[in-house]
Amino acid sequence: MAISSLDGVIAGAQAPQPFIKTGIATAAVGAMRGYSLWYAVGNPGAASANAAGTGGAAVSGATAGAITRTNPGSGNSYLSRLAINASTAGTLWLIDRLWHNSGLSVTSTSAQGITPATLPARDGNGATNGANVMAAVEWSGTGGSGTPTVTLTYTDQDGNTGATGTLTGVTTPPVGTFEIFTLAAGDTGVRAPTSFIQTATRTSGTMHLVLFRVLAQIEVTSANIGNAIDALTSGMPRIYDDSVLQLVWFPSATTATNFVGQYIEAQG
Repeated sequence: MAISSLDGVIAGAQAPQPFIKTGIATAAVGAMRGYSLWYAVGNPGAASANAAGTGGAAVSGATAGAITRTNPGSGNSYLSRLAINASTAGTLWLIDRLWHNSGLSVTSTSAQGITPATLPARDGNGATNGANVMAAVEWSGTGGSGTPTVTLTYTDQDGNTGATGTLTGVTTPPVGTFEIFTLAAGDTGVRAPTSFIQTATRTSGTMHLVLFRVLAQIEVTSANIGNAIDALTSGMPRIYDDSVLQLVWFPSATTATNFVGQYIEAQG
């Protein structure tokens, strides 16, 4: 049964899960560009770059790099509290990592075809159709020069094929750079990526496609001034079974940043 009251949230609160990440240096600040803490040193520990191939893999359950959590014995899980403090101002996203790939060429300017593995049933409706699912290029190895327009062809949340999303690459992206695609007008999600092409070489580095769903957002308005959201102020998003929770930071400056925070979910 779903939690439907604050008493239910309190009764179902799980043990707090702390996170600490240190010394995060970011690429040039820009629209639709964040920084994934997936590879950052701290707690939880850094993830290793996946080797799923261009077709990718669904990401589910206990995964290196993800915030620790367990599925409920019965009922559902919801965000109860998310707290963050950082040494610089910025905005933090809590996301569910759904799918990722490897093997994309950073130098090719030809279309790179993708036959993707199916998403796990954790889109905005708890299904595999891609509702509210976003796409990004994530760097696990520092990139080289080049600022191409990157185009992702995909099937959208309604099953329409041939939709395209774009982004403008940043030069020399450090590890963790998270370049988010702007989707086609009217689209609200990505069900399956089918092709990837860039107008110029990125020269070097290692990049991946990542499909994800945003669960919550929290702002650090001033350095070292913490903030928190709870079940009321977050809208109490559902955390589906086997969710893979990670953090994405949107910096206000390229200054190296330290983070400390806490995640709590309610189950019942």
